[in-house]
Amino acid sequence: MLNKLIIKNLAIIEDAEISFSPYFNALTGATGAGKSLVIDSLKLIFGKRADSDLIRYGSYEASVLATFTNLNDQTKAYLKTLDIESDTLTILRVISKKDKNMVVINDKPTTLNELKNLSLLIGDIHEQHDTLKLLDPNTYLDILDSYGAFDEIKNSYVLLRHGFFEAAKNLDKAKAETSKNDELLDLYKYQLDELHKSKLDPNELALLEKEITALTHQEKILSNLNIAYKNLVGIDEDNLIFEGVKAIEKVETYETTYGELKKRLESAYYELDDIKEELFGQIDLISNYNVLELDNLKERFYFLKELEVKYSRSISELIDYQTYLESEILRRENFEAYTKKLALEKDMAYQKAYQKGLELHEARIKVSKRLEKDFVLNLKELAIDYVLFEVEVKENQTKELLETGIDEITFLLSLNEGEPVKPFHKIASGGELSRSMLALKILYGNSHDLGLMVFDEIDLGISGYQASRVASVLKDLSTYRQVITITHLPQVAAKADKHFDIKKQPFKGRTVTLINELQGEDRVTHIAYMLSGSNITEGAILHAKSLLK
Repeated sequence: MLNKLIIKNLAIIEDAEISFSPYFNALTGATGAGKSLVIDSLKLIFGKRADSDLIRYGSYEASVLATFTNLNDQTKAYLKTLDIESDTLTILRVISKKDKNMVVINDKPTTLNELKNLSLLIGDIHEQHDTLKLLDPNTYLDILDSYGAFDEIKNSYVLLRHGFFEAAKNLDKAKAETSKNDELLDLYKYQLDELHKSKLDPNELALLEKEITALTHQEKILSNLNIAYKNLVGIDEDNLIFEGVKAIEKVETYETTYGELKKRLESAYYELDDIKEELFGQIDLISNYNVLELDNLKERFYFLKELEVKYSRSISELIDYQTYLESEILRRENFEAYTKKLALEKDMAYQKAYQKGLELHEARIKVSKRLEKDFVLNLKELAIDYVLFEVEVKENQTKELLETGIDEITFLLSLNEGEPVKPFHKIASGGELSRSMLALKILYGNSHDLGLMVFDEIDLGISGYQASRVASVLKDLSTYRQVITITHLPQVAAKADKHFDIKKQPFKGRTVTLINELQGEDRVTHIAYMLSGSNITEGAILHAKSLLK
């Protein structure tokens, strides 16, 4: 339930505060006085995107603050997902020309999308142009689905439909590849054959480089290695090192340092021995290199380098690339079978989505019967005595998986006995459309357990007894839903528990909108004015008083 609405610097509203009744609230006033600005304020609270043009001239920001109480369980549950636990709700929208716009829920900054989701649980706003939706067949499905609440089935259908389109995309891609499959197959076979014949080894290039270097400088390397080896072999280590170790052993008990020196001499002895062995091994290895092999080694080295350039891959990467080529060749050799597999997957995905669409179709048919019955009852309450209403739910002829399902929806109506049902736009007048939309809105509010319903001139095109019936229906509705309506009908305004007069007037060289709650004689006079115009008669006063009883 909306308790309070505070509006600041929104168009010609400088500063306004409205405290609403929990039941029936009526807003009246001349065209252009600012009634629609109140609706605009509520739409901002319900998550409509903000337009800086709404900011009052001369101000740099506008704001709308709304407080709600008696929240339903769905609203409380959603607030918990925002880490908000409260029995009351405060929503603040700030529109700024200098800073970022703000959305604040219970003092917590949040996103516009979160606010939109929250608003769906709070209430519903009927705008003037909404009535025209009844003339647009494309909106009938939305109306039916809103009444039926098929969210779970629809979400499942949407996922399955997405799966179908993914499967179709994969098949189309495969078909596009069919034309070049043979060409690619030949290429991949050639590449794999070339790489297999190359007998690639990830370490070969480094070894080749080492061998080429050794062969290129064989003479110089051997000469110097032999010099080093001969010099080391010429050292009489037994006399020089080993005897030194034995000499130090005789005095090592006198000083710990001597023991360390002995260990270092022993290490030097064994290290020299290892060096001699390694030098001998290298001399033997290089001596056995065949200079004649140098050209072959270079040829192999440059061949491998050219492969790396040709494929833009290192030798290690080329080894891995062979595995890829093998899998691609296998896939493309079985491309026909692969394509058939994708086609089967597409068909299965379509069947799953279509079956879910049929499930949604059956649910819509079932709900449509209830909608027909409830809609007729509501219209009769709104002074339309004869009503035939049919909701036609048909599968689309092409069996296409539409975004909303597989259905085409038609609303058919007859308001005259003996006349067949026809599409809405061929039957209903302006007043009948208004009452039809009101009837549907009431059904929507009931099916979604909404605490607030807002109507912007839902009573257009009606008068007299019809107006009285609409007023009574709105009054009845307000016993279990908070109702806020903009109206030009005195019959409707008179039924309200709170009646607000909206007017504009000059103030300090500017135009401002004033919102005043009417009470007592002021309300009587205003209702009389709505009945008779500026020339308020005694009869109009008496009529106003009778309406207010």
